[in-house]
Amino acid sequence: MTRMLRQTSPVAETTSLPPDTLEALRAIAEPSRARVIALLSHGEHCVCDVGAALGVSTALVSHHLRVLRASGLLRERHAGRWVYYSLDLERVAQLRRALDQLLTPSDAAATTCLCTDCGASQSPGAPGRLEVPALRRLEVAP
Repeated sequence: MTRMLRQTSPVAETTSLPPDTLEALRAIAEPSRARVIALLSHGEHCVCDVGAALGVSTALVSHHLRVLRASGLLRERHAGRWVYYSLDLERVAQLRRALDQLLTPSDAAATTCLCTDCGASQSPGAPGRLEVPALRRLEVAP
């Protein structure tokens, strides 16, 4: 039932993200993986270096790196027996743009009410219109 509500919700339609972006967000939402991302933002590291820096076992680090790699956020480089991991900077930039787009309301979004009482078709200033000033784009004066 929840799945059906998500598909028919006007909010879901206006804020939908591609599945690969959602998977990347899920991957970095886990605190240990977020720490791995922070560490790798300073350059490439092998599994044992990541484990030592974060104070966790290499088996746990390998698991987190596998999840992050599957989400497309990491690159790996093989050097003999060693595997070095680094951030896929292009993918990170793509994720940053998607988040910026999601978290920055457009002018249309700032003037369109999505609540069930008002309906999405009402115009700004109409009776019963819910004004939400925090949703308007903020402009900083010089």
